[in-house]
Amino acid sequence: MSNFTIDFFELAFLVEACIPPRPIARSMFFDDVSDKHYHHMTKEERQRLFEWISPKLDLENEDCRYFYARFNPKNQYLVSCFYDGKVQKLECFRFNERYCTSKNRSIIPEYITNSSLVNSILLK
Repeated sequence: MSNFTIDFFELAFLVEACIPPRPIARSMFFDDVSDKHYHHMTKEERQRLFEWISPKLDLENEDCRYFYARFNPKNQYLVSCFYDGKVQKLECFRFNERYCTSKNRSIIPEYITNSSLVNSILLK
C-alpha cells in the first residue's frame, strides 16, 4: 500500500470529518490518528489538533473520550515499570483508570513502580 504525505491542516480536516459516531472506515481512521499518527506529530501539532477537535467531541462516546484522553496534554504520563527483569520508562496516558500506550494496550498495574505527569508546557 502506498503512503501519502498530507499537511497538518489536511489531517485536521480529516479527523474532524471522522469524529464518531461514523461508519466503520471513518472510525478506523479516527483510531489510527490516536494510535499511529499521534507518534508522528510534534508536541505543538498534538496541542493544536487537541484544541481544534476537542470542542467538537461528544464525550458520551467512548471513541471520543479515548481521543480526548490521548491528545490532552494534561493527561500525559511518564510511567516507570519493572518488566522482564528490567526497569522501563514509557510515555502513557490515562484512560479508564489505566495507564495506556494505545487503545488496546495498557500497563499492568502491578508492574508500575512510579508515574509522573509529563510537563504540559509545549516548549522546554
